[in-house]
Amino acid sequence: MEKLQILMSVYNGKKYLREQLESIMAQDCEKDGTVVFSLVIRDDGSSDGTQEILEEYTRKYPDKVRWYQGNNLGVIQSFFDLMVKADNADYYALADQDDYWLPSKMGTGIKRIRQIYKEQETLTDRPVLYCCRPSFVDENLEHLELKVSHPDMRPGFGNALIENIVTGCTTVFNNKLRVMVADRFPEYTTMHDRWLYLVSSCFGRIYYDENSYIYYRQHGGNTVGKNTDRLAEIKYRLNKFRKDAYSSSRQAAEFWRVFGKGYKGMAMPTGKKRLLVMFIKGKKDGHIRRRLVNTGKIYRQRELDNKIFKILLRLGIY
Repeated sequence: MEKLQILMSVYNGKKYLREQLESIMAQDCEKDGTVVFSLVIRDDGSSDGTQEILEEYTRKYPDKVRWYQGNNLGVIQSFFDLMVKADNADYYALADQDDYWLPSKMGTGIKRIRQIYKEQETLTDRPVLYCCRPSFVDENLEHLELKVSHPDMRPGFGNALIENIVTGCTTVFNNKLRVMVADRFPEYTTMHDRWLYLVSSCFGRIYYDENSYIYYRQHGGNTVGKNTDRLAEIKYRLNKFRKDAYSSSRQAAEFWRVFGKGYKGMAMPTGKKRLLVMFIKGKKDGHIRRRLVNTGKIYRQRELDNKIFKILLRLGIY
């Protein structure tokens, strides 16, 4: 029997928490008798009555749900703490407090990882991550009309260096990825799911599912949200490029510090190591930056974003 453990971080999540918990409890991944799942919740210092709901669900599902109280660390460190305190399992998933999961969400992720193992047995001891495209909904779970194009995703280490396409609440990943992250926390990362993307794309495998199995609720309290209007999206992305102008190089330098020498006998692949070193050294060397642009190995998913970033890369603004 394989084990799945879902890790949820909550903070003042009373408004939508029950609906999310019910959707998690309705997951159908146990129906074939090969998987059993549990839910571990960390409260990040709520003051709105969230703890009462957590107590309610531990009583309702004593064999499935447990929670613990933590100091207010913020979403990144809260999820990292969950990975440290997690039980030993075959698969893990991250959950936010305000979304809604479709019943087949966990089962689909597990099936994809099993298929990856079947295709390449050596990956059973490598970090493997599955994620899917979220469906954007409003506060009432009504689908939002997207006026912004979303290309099919092409995951890869060269993309992870400058962009995050992994939405944490859509993920399912193996124990190797959890152990690598929990064993060596970064001192800096733009987001916990960005770090998962970097580690899995560098040392293992990532599968991006264009199908959606989650309603990603958009509301004023989101820690991270998405724009659905074209003009709002353009303004958001220009502001984000300016705000995060130097976050990618800082993130890359931290990834080198943590994993540059590999991990417990697992060496960083030569080509990815070379790319990472070029990316870091290119900050101070225009010749390297030009070579980096010409390789085409550093890329963003959207065509316009990619063109903008190539200009920024040539100027050393990353």
